[in-house]
Amino acid sequence: MGQRVSYGATAIALILALVLLDIHIARWAATVGGAFAELLARGSLLPLTCSAMVVAGAAEFVRLLRATGSRPNVAFALSMVTALMLAPWLSAAGWLGTGPAQVEGLYCQMVLLALAFIGGGICLVARGDPSGSLRDCGATVLTIFYFGFLGSFATQLRCGRDVAAQDGAWLLLIAILVIKCSDIGAYFAGSAFGRRKLAPRISPGKTVEGMVGGLAASAAASVLFASASRIASTAGLKGPYYEMLRDMSQAFAPSDNNGFATLFGWALAFGLVLSAVGQLGDLVESCFKRDAGAKDSGKLIPRFGGILDLIDSPLLALPVAWILMTAW
Repeated sequence: MGQRVSYGATAIALILALVLLDIHIARWAATVGGAFAELLARGSLLPLTCSAMVVAGAAEFVRLLRATGSRPNVAFALSMVTALMLAPWLSAAGWLGTGPAQVEGLYCQMVLLALAFIGGGICLVARGDPSGSLRDCGATVLTIFYFGFLGSFATQLRCGRDVAAQDGAWLLLIAILVIKCSDIGAYFAGSAFGRRKLAPRISPGKTVEGMVGGLAASAAASVLFASASRIASTAGLKGPYYEMLRDMSQAFAPSDNNGFATLFGWALAFGLVLSAVGQLGDLVESCFKRDAGAKDSGKLIPRFGGILDLIDSPLLALPVAWILMTAW
């Protein structure tokens, strides 16, 4: 347990450092002219780090697919995952076109997703062997959609023009921490109180009590983030720490926030929804691992597993976070 706490604290510190550096670079770039400065103004370290982690997770997923007998086109799948992850960043900076469709919304991701289906078909025909076509083409397209399209909501949340100024960095941080608080709450509640198995054939270690603990932890974290500036102001906190908490809370608060009750209800619902979807994402990945006969997706991090074991819940939950955060 001590090792888990140590890893968790280190990861949170690294994520916060990435966010602050990304914001600092973006603010500097906003004062400089040029196309490259426009790109940096939409993000730098965060989109690159998210893209690298998702591509690494996709590579682990390919190994799971191969263990089941599937033969996905690895080069094509990983190339499309990379393109989808970078598309929100490049399109928001105008590098993929300057029209409204190219710089706003999900236009570029949808185009790439369509090309993924077409390209998957081309790869299938080009190999000249129809055996296992349904299985192999399905594995290729699943990899692209699961990691490339769902993962692209991390960069969409940070870089997209539908998010004001540098709010995206804070929104991505809040979403990831709320999702991960669910994992932490589920682990501790399950370890202390777990009795009833949640899905014994899929993930024997998960319990109903752990699920409830995860929901409670995410809800509490979400409410804390939403009210951080109020708490800091009440406590008399001043200086850069107060400004950081203020910016975080203001980015998270819905635009039609009419008081603490509205803010509390919004934050509570946000935390519960993200926890539920994140825990579903964890179970979905467990299904994939059980089918492949693997306990973990990799051995990169002792006691945690691989990259996919870290990003399984955000992959499903971040699209939901983007919908909720940009709808209000």
